[in-house]
Amino acid sequence: MRRYLCVASAVVFCSVLLALFSTLGPISADGLAGVPGGAQDSEVRERISALGSANPVERASAACYLGEMRERAVAAIPYLVQMLGDDAIITTPVDCGERKSWRLRDGFVEETSPGRVAAEALASIGGPAVDPLINAARAGDYRVRVNAAHALGIIHDDRTVEPLLAAIADGEWRVRQEAAWGLGLKSDPRVVQPLISALLDREWQVRKNAAWALGLQGDARAVAPLADALKDANAQVRAEAAWALGLKGDHTALAQLAEALRDADAHVRDKAAWALGLKGDHGSIEPLMAALKDESPNVRSQAAWALGLKGDRRAVEALMAALKDEKAAVRSQAAWALGLKGDHRAIASLSAALKDEDKGVRQKASWALGMILMRDPGSIDGEGEKEVEGDLSN
Repeated sequence: MRRYLCVASAVVFCSVLLALFSTLGPISADGLAGVPGGAQDSEVRERISALGSANPVERASAACYLGEMRERAVAAIPYLVQMLGDDAIITTPVDCGERKSWRLRDGFVEETSPGRVAAEALASIGGPAVDPLINAARAGDYRVRVNAAHALGIIHDDRTVEPLLAAIADGEWRVRQEAAWGLGLKSDPRVVQPLISALLDREWQVRKNAAWALGLQGDARAVAPLADALKDANAQVRAEAAWALGLKGDHTALAQLAEALRDADAHVRDKAAWALGLKGDHGSIEPLMAALKDESPNVRSQAAWALGLKGDRRAVEALMAALKDEKAAVRSQAAWALGLKGDHRAIASLSAALKDEDKGVRQKASWALGMILMRDPGSIDGEGEKEVEGDLSN
């Protein structure tokens, strides 16, 4: 009896292996029969065959090459769709011809998978892939739905909006997260309300992407919900909401952004300072001046940048003090901001900054003094003007 059980188990095991091979194994040339455009292009056939490699990096590379072929690779669409559920983790650069380092950013390789690269390839192919992707967005495998939503988000086609609106209500949060991101790329007023609703999603990843997406939508309906999202329990959501509010030409959230400058998370404070810099008002000057003393150098630098954009000279003395900050990035940004102010009160501080140990600070101080000199040629004495000109020549 045990012998029969072993034989039966072996048969089942082999059947599973066969099923896997049929999905991920080499795709033969015969498999292209009847696929429009495939039989006549040997390179397309070669890449489609490589989609079945046992090596996930090779599968991803083949998909990437097909994406680069765009409309020429229409024959590969069904095979790329078949790959959407392939979630093998890839942490090495994907070879894609002239784009060999497309996943390499400052020496850091962005994690990906064959399924994600296949989705991006389908997005590159564009219109002909839309209907197959819409069908894939209804698949039983959530991994397929996630990557289908990703591709539909990238493609500029009106047909992609409805399936993404359906996907943002998907039972799997990863699908909702991707759908929110994709809806942000659509210029369609129908996407705003579902994205506002997604700001209340139970998963923070969905809420974060919804905030980002609403930032790209020029719709005033999103301002109040985004302001409320500045109090979200998750810091990443709050930071994304602050960023999104910065893109809105609306001043109703100024108080909430000023309050966010005191957030417990430095990244949120950074984004709030950036957002306030884009608002053409004077009410945020004092909160931004206070942010010049923040414990985070990134926040201090961003606050200096924001104050530079304000046509308000109340910040001049605070920016002059920032020229002595321990971080060169803050000193440099303060010098830049003072140059935009054009206030002669900063001349002495900027002249001292010409001797800063950091070259970038010295350059910004020279530029700032030059700006003041252009506005008011008599504000710098002959010796000071000579020093500025000498530094500029260096």
